[in-house]
Amino acid sequence: MQYNDTTNKNGIIQLAEDYTDLGDGYISGNSTMLKKFTAYANEVSDDIWSVIWSSAGSWQWDDSNQADLPQATTDIVSGRAKYTIPPDILTIKRVEIKNENGGWTKLKPFTREKTATSIGELETRLGCPTHYFVFNDTIQLYPTPSYDLTGGLKVFFDRAGVSFSPSDTTKSPGIASPFHELYPLGMAIKWLSIKQPTNSSLLLYKEKYKEKLEAIKEYYARRWEDNAPPVITTTSENFE
Repeated sequence: MQYNDTTNKNGIIQLAEDYTDLGDGYISGNSTMLKKFTAYANEVSDDIWSVIWSSAGSWQWDDSNQADLPQATTDIVSGRAKYTIPPDILTIKRVEIKNENGGWTKLKPFTREKTATSIGELETRLGCPTHYFVFNDTIQLYPTPSYDLTGGLKVFFDRAGVSFSPSDTTKSPGIASPFHELYPLGMAIKWLSIKQPTNSSLLLYKEKYKEKLEAIKEYYARRWEDNAPPVITTTSENFE
């Protein structure tokens, strides 16, 4: 389903006009309304991402509108332990380091509170990192790298869906097509809840929205049912 199809009248915006009974062109033909409903669309994206993320287990979902894979690489600098995480990262799935010989190794997560070694001592150690610690928008490596290497640190992550813009027309949601209706439904609910809270259709829309969220949750939970990878519980290890 395209975002705004003023020709065939079957885009997300056009369905939102139908669900809200605002009429043809009331949103698509008004720049202010289009901005408001685009904001609603992106709120719906957040709802959907949360549901998919909670249901996917060890299988990783990514918005099909993304132009690259959910991973980032940066250079290792000798004597530098802290590296900034890209701003679009929501959760970190895995961190890998390349040693001086070019081999990749998975780093282990590290919890400062559980280590018997003083943090000050750990931060003075140099070598090939074996552990990492995350706080805010930073990854800290332990021990501190003792070598320079281009593209030597790689982070695998989850990220939010690609946002809609008021100028979008042919762009489609980055989820399975049977669930595209979640967008106009959710947008209509947000509008009616504010402008027409007593509207008789609001309760029906909320029930339908809830049912479709449950359906998309089940769909993504079962998507790899025949070859489901094991669910892994990540535990932090002490740095000894």
